[in-house]
Formats: sequence, C-alpha cells, structure tokens
Amino acid sequence: MTIKFTDAAKYFKGTKEQIEAFEYLQKNTPPHVVEEFAKLYRKQPEVKLLITKKQLASIWGSNENSISDAVINDLNSCLNLFKINTKSRMRHFISQISHESGGGKWMKELASGDAYEGRRDIGNTQPGDGKKYKGAGFIQLTGRSNYASFSKYMNDPRIMDGVDYVSSKYPATSAGFWWYNNNMNALCDKNPTVEEVTRKVNGGYRGLEDRKKYYNRCLSVI
Repeated sequence: MTIKFTDAAKYFKGTKEQIEAFEYLQKNTPPHVVEEFAKLYRKQPEVKLLITKKQLASIWGSNENSISDAVINDLNSCLNLFKINTKSRMRHFISQISHESGGGKWMKELASGDAYEGRRDIGNTQPGDGKKYKGAGFIQLTGRSNYASFSKYMNDPRIMDGVDYVSSKYPATSAGFWWYNNNMNALCDKNPTVEEVTRKVNGGYRGLEDRKKYYNRCLSVI
C-alpha cells in the first residue's frame, strides 16, 4: 500500500509511533531532497494585489495603519480565489462586507451564538455547536454544516475549530465562499443596483443607506 505524505501530515497527531516514523524519514532523506522540500513547502502562491491598504482605509473611513497585513492579504487572496476581480464585482463585494463588518470592525458575530444551539437546519447537532459555529467573517459564516463545506473547499481541517480560527484566518475568504456559492459575480456582471445586491445578500434591505455609502466610496476608489 502506497502512503501519501500529504495524508500522513494531515492525520499527524503527535503519537509516539508517528513521531518515530517522521524521525526515520528525516534521518534517511538526503540533504539535497530536504533542502528542495523546504523551498517548495515555504513557497507562497503569488496573489495579485487588487486592493491596497490605502484604498481599503479610504472605503472604511479608517487609518491605514489600523488594517492588519492578515486582513489585507486575506482580502486579496479572496478576490483572486473567487474571481471578484472586475470593478463591478469588487465594488459590490467590498461595499457589502464593509457594511456587514462595520467597516472592518467586526470579524465575528457579536452575539453569543446560544440562539443557534440545536439548530439542525444548519448542522448544529452537537452540544456547544451554537457558540462554536456562530457567525464568522465579514458575511458571518454560520453553523456546523456551512463550516464543514468551507473546510472541505479550502482543504483546511482547522476550520472546524470554529469561529475564532475562521474570523482571524479567513475573514474575507469565508465571505467570498458565500459570494461564490450564491453566484454573486454573475449578478454583478449585469450592472445591478445596490438594492438588487443587498436583497440577495440580506434577504431584504436592512442597512441599505449604509451599504450605499460604502458603495459610493468604492466608486471613487476602485
């Protein structure tokens, strides 16, 4: 039976047997192979810079220094990954997440999550799921089932650790996942109004004026 190293890494739990196996592999791998592995392992995929901190700060009405590298990097990664890369797509996406996050202030739901406890319709079948899988990210990914789908798509098991991990690691990408699943790029390509996009995102028009405010800022920046 052939063992895939990616599987070995994925299921590594730090057991005595696993540590011995990796130590054996380390000891018997030629130095030049280890060196090349390190280069490939550490290599970061190139991400096209579609929006800068300065631009985002202008949209959010905040100080450029208040936007972390993690947030701007994840946002650009999201825009590239989900092809939110035309002016219309970017303006509508960024204006919507700006409203939902209070201009980047909130990366997870403020409520405790107790209201989601026992919500089988979103996959919350285990005790504590309500708090663990409450809204995370700029459009608030919610519920065990949605976290599991996102985890599978991103090939990142740690997403199932819950709200704190997703909100810090994938604040924009989790929102982009929702955007992608709801075919929002196709809507944006039809040159929609803010009202039309808001209705799809919100199910109504809550916060419409605030969303329009951010959209108008996007028009002058993007």
